[in-house]
Amino acid sequence: MQEILLTEKEFKSIRTKGGVYVDKTKHIYDIFRRDLYFFIARPRRFGKSLLCSTLRELFAGNRDLFKGLWIDNSDWQWEKLPVIHLDMSAAAGKTATAADVRKGIVDLLLKNAKNLGIADLEKDFPFLMLKQLIEKAHELYGHKTVVIIDEYDKPVLDAIDDKTRRDAIHKEISDLYSQLKPAEEHLRCVLITGVFKFTQTSIFSGLNNLNDITFDPAAAALIGYTEDEIRLFFAEHLAALAAQSACSVDEMMHSLQKQYNGYSFGVNITTKQLFGRVYNSFALNYVFAKQQQLDRWFASGTPTALVKKLIEEQLQTLDQKELYVPFNLLEQSSSPDKISSILLLYYAGYVTMKACTGTQFNTMITLDFPNESVKKAFAEALLPEITQLQDIMISRLVMALQHALAEQQLDQLQQLLNDALANVSYTLLAKADEKPANENFYHIIFTILFSACGMRVTNEEHTNRGRMDIVIDLDDVIYVIELKINQSARVALDQIKDRQYPAKFRHLGKKLYAVGVSISTALRLVQEVAWEAIP
Repeated sequence: MQEILLTEKEFKSIRTKGGVYVDKTKHIYDIFRRDLYFFIARPRRFGKSLLCSTLRELFAGNRDLFKGLWIDNSDWQWEKLPVIHLDMSAAAGKTATAADVRKGIVDLLLKNAKNLGIADLEKDFPFLMLKQLIEKAHELYGHKTVVIIDEYDKPVLDAIDDKTRRDAIHKEISDLYSQLKPAEEHLRCVLITGVFKFTQTSIFSGLNNLNDITFDPAAAALIGYTEDEIRLFFAEHLAALAAQSACSVDEMMHSLQKQYNGYSFGVNITTKQLFGRVYNSFALNYVFAKQQQLDRWFASGTPTALVKKLIEEQLQTLDQKELYVPFNLLEQSSSPDKISSILLLYYAGYVTMKACTGTQFNTMITLDFPNESVKKAFAEALLPEITQLQDIMISRLVMALQHALAEQQLDQLQQLLNDALANVSYTLLAKADEKPANENFYHIIFTILFSACGMRVTNEEHTNRGRMDIVIDLDDVIYVIELKINQSARVALDQIKDRQYPAKFRHLGKKLYAVGVSISTALRLVQEVAWEAIP
């Protein structure tokens, strides 16, 4: 069984150490053999850096590293081109100043110059160093230069909550990237990767012929794993995981789908077709390396800027209606201080495209969480900010709720929901008071709570008779929950039964419960819970 090198993002190391490499060279060949300037945005920990290091070795003509891969048998021209590779995460840091970032960039450029055998660069101004490096490399090698800039926006993201520091860093990197357009005659290819699309970085407005492949169908599976790739390249790991869980490979694949699949990055706005359905590569690598279905996508940090913005907006962005957006909203770039929470949610990888509808001139995208793993992790990040509870108290509340629902002890539900609501911040509850007939606020709060429990939760699920507020799907029981504001729980319960909502799930052979929840806006708590088992 080949080793999975969890911390390795270098193509050369994976290939020389016998690690698992999912062959993406056909996608690379189709995309990068033409055009000049490329940009692609993908969430963190998705495989952007591996793509960059693969391209570096490919353009450098290191064919031995590609033996046995698709591209080795293609008509790729194995020229040894000069490559400048800037990993901007190495120039950044959570507390880095603009001067620190400048020094980091200088160090990166000097390292590249040394690798290329180039000396005598201007060391006071990074943008001049880059210009000289591109030109000198072209002259020395007799071939046009390739420039790869990985995580171009990392220095800005590290200072996102500090406007003065962020703006100074923003200008520093903008000056650097401004040298790409005038250097066109010396360039063979430029690839820029990042998480967000920030304005005034000399990229989206400065590069007139930029090929933004973020939403291209051809690039939909360029980063991340498809199911076919998992079955092919991780066959032994998948079989071992299935054997450990005493299930078939197909059953294990179905389990992995629910936990880690679901990202769509490509869209054809003419046909309204989505492309992709890929898995987060970091998450799957971790699962197969550890042979456990662990959630490690959020391990590198909590999305503090996004959580803060959602709280400021009273969580309204998480309303189902707000996750139905024009496609051109997702395409646009934004300044760091004006980026919307929808764009933060999408580009950071917390929601993905689930459906494409509308007309050619008004294409609409439905967004939703890609899978159960991301939904749970995101809820866990939000819950402390919503309830102001310490982690240990949240853990106890979550465990009690898990136990009550798993054991069908619904007499505990009212108290547990009120334990959560009692700690919701006053400013959030005040928003609900402004619109006492609006149930959406409580839908969001309870959905976050149930999702943090690791339960399969859907919000406003459709049937042929209407929409169910919340559905909780456990291994052997399903709860259909209807919320009512300032009405009796019996009214909610009758609605579930009259409209026969649970009929949608009878074929699953699980026990079904209808649950009515009455919320008092005057008391700001759950006033009554009523339930019935549905035969």
